[in-house]
Amino acid sequence: MKKLVFTLALVVTGWTAQAQQLPLVSNYLNTAHLFNPAFSGLDGKTEITVLNRRQWTDIQGAPETQFMAFNGNREDLKFGYSGYAFNDVTDIVSRAGFYGSYAWHVKFTDQNSLSLGLGAGYVNNTINVGGIRVQDDLDPVLFSALNRGKFDLNFGFNLKFGDFSFGAAVPNILAPKVDFSDNYVISPFEYQYMRHYVVNTQYDVNLQKGLMTLSPFVTVRANEVTIPQVDAGLMFNHKEYFFIGAAYRSSYAVTANTGVHLTENITMGYAYDFSLNTYGFALGNSHEFMLRYSFGESKKDKRLENELKKLKDRQRRQSGDLEDLLNDRLDDFKDETSEQQKEFIEAEKNRAITAEALLAEELKKEVSDRKSSDEANNAAINSIIKGYDSNQYAGNVVAGSSGYYVTAGVYGSVINANKLKARLIKQGVASDVFQDPGNNMYYVFLLKFSTYESAKQAQSSGFNGQYNGKLWIKAM
Repeated sequence: MKKLVFTLALVVTGWTAQAQQLPLVSNYLNTAHLFNPAFSGLDGKTEITVLNRRQWTDIQGAPETQFMAFNGNREDLKFGYSGYAFNDVTDIVSRAGFYGSYAWHVKFTDQNSLSLGLGAGYVNNTINVGGIRVQDDLDPVLFSALNRGKFDLNFGFNLKFGDFSFGAAVPNILAPKVDFSDNYVISPFEYQYMRHYVVNTQYDVNLQKGLMTLSPFVTVRANEVTIPQVDAGLMFNHKEYFFIGAAYRSSYAVTANTGVHLTENITMGYAYDFSLNTYGFALGNSHEFMLRYSFGESKKDKRLENELKKLKDRQRRQSGDLEDLLNDRLDDFKDETSEQQKEFIEAEKNRAITAEALLAEELKKEVSDRKSSDEANNAAINSIIKGYDSNQYAGNVVAGSSGYYVTAGVYGSVINANKLKARLIKQGVASDVFQDPGNNMYYVFLLKFSTYESAKQAQSSGFNGQYNGKLWIKAM
């Protein structure tokens, strides 16, 4: 019996002494939600992934792991979810379980965001008594309960700044203790989970307008006992055809990754680990296979496609506005020529206009300008769009100041912008014009908001159904 106790202690201790109690995966760039719940639904895809890894192929009883994972998100891309079941076997010791994760994605701008994720799962730990070889088959330890399940939690976050991302996860937050047996009082069999820490960084260099991506990355895994393990590598992904990459895993191996996008929805990948440690040649190498199926197209890509379509529509409208502007300029030139002739004749007839008459004209113009200003303020107060703070209406804000403007048109000419403004005011819609010094374009806006969310709600709802024309958001 003492020999059996020693054998089990050696197995469990050896398992605990590894750099990771967590299953080791080399395709983690393609399955990031397995180690950090914040990645759940982050790419806007709904997908199922099957993964099989066999480690140290020349050793009997070497680690072997299988995953089946699901990853998806809601239509608005604000929330993501994922789940996976796994089976991890090392000789007579095995773990099987499942986890479910939920993530919240907060978008600050189009390029910057924060993702928070929380996962919960149940893991069953087993020692295969049938694989134990002892002289006494009636040893009481063999009748112990060598099967225990435990509940655990995972937490993670991921920050994205443009093309750079930084994240961290804490698997095994609860760090439960597994008591395999209490039948042997002197030395019960216990397995202690350790709280782990996983830090990931990645920078995506987009090539050919995003068709290809070159991504250097660094991942660090650590726990409270062992030396941290660092992965540093480079991944190249051609989104239509294939991906290929390589990484160095400290004190362990060099990893090569490759894969093929068989269709728009099916991807097959393979990873090969060449051991570099002292016993690398004796242990053998590791092989990992991945198969992923995506349902439909990425919601993020679909949203980008819609934005590009809107941009093209806007460019077509601007081309039409340019043609109208040229026609207006031609008409203005004809009118100016005729007006100049009339002015010359009129000037000859009115040489005797006195300074008092000129002053009266200037006073009349000032009164007219004030009247126009008062009309604009009255239009803001009496606008047909109701339900918003009076300080948000055009005419009551400093046009061009910082904020989020709900705009009805953008022009390269102030003449056309003022035409739209006059037409809107005539319809009872308060509006004003400002110029963006960054692109020299003129924007006709209706209301200004202090936050993007409130401006987005007003734009998407057409001011709660009070405006039927097209609207855009301009940030200043």
